[in-house]
Amino acid sequence: MSKYANRFTMDAVRLFWDGVAVEYGEENERVERMHTQRFREALRRLALRPGMKVLNVWSRTGSAVPYLRGACADAVVVNAELSRGMLDQAARFHPNESFIQTSLHELPFGASIFDAVLSLETLEHVPDPLLFLAEIRRVLVPGGDLVMSLPPSAAEWTSFLNSLLKFHHGEGPHRFLAPGVVKRMLGEAGFELLEHRGTLFVPFSGTFFESLDTRLSALFTDGPFAQLGIRQFYVCKAPR
Repeated sequence: MSKYANRFTMDAVRLFWDGVAVEYGEENERVERMHTQRFREALRRLALRPGMKVLNVWSRTGSAVPYLRGACADAVVVNAELSRGMLDQAARFHPNESFIQTSLHELPFGASIFDAVLSLETLEHVPDPLLFLAEIRRVLVPGGDLVMSLPPSAAEWTSFLNSLLKFHHGEGPHRFLAPGVVKRMLGEAGFELLEHRGTLFVPFSGTFFESLDTRLSALFTDGPFAQLGIRQFYVCKAPR
């Protein structure tokens, strides 16, 4: 285990998400724009092409699949997930897609397999996040891309608020990480950081609110304000 290891275990993480798997999709529909923002923003930063091999890790019930297919229907997408309950739901929703169960410390793939990895809201739930990043680096081809999102430590209040008001299923075992710590781990895992961006949520539909969301989030791109965004995006490349 690395110096970044958390005190919770992989089994504790898996058991929590197994327990909320059935209601996971329905609860996220109640906060649809906030939930799906991760997919819209991530796919803007992932240049997909036909035949490209993509690992979608911590794939949950497969909510990213329509966005991946919409961006490039002919990409080769492998979805990997820790929770058996989540995988069962994913198989119902996306019966023609590839879903496999995995540990977050040891990915069941050979070295230099994938051209890109998509990892959304994952790192905060990994018992040893540096091991996870090192595994992603291992399975990426030289020059491969990683697009990752997660909440910063400054957004821990949202988890506390949810525990009081029950907006959704909750976070389970987790530790939100400061952007400086995430960047340090990415460097230690061998990644080159290309972009760091924080985003906000405007939880309403319509062209006006989507435009407002984009303009507000632009204030949190890089620089001193990036770490204040409620969701953080990291775009990285594995060195050639």
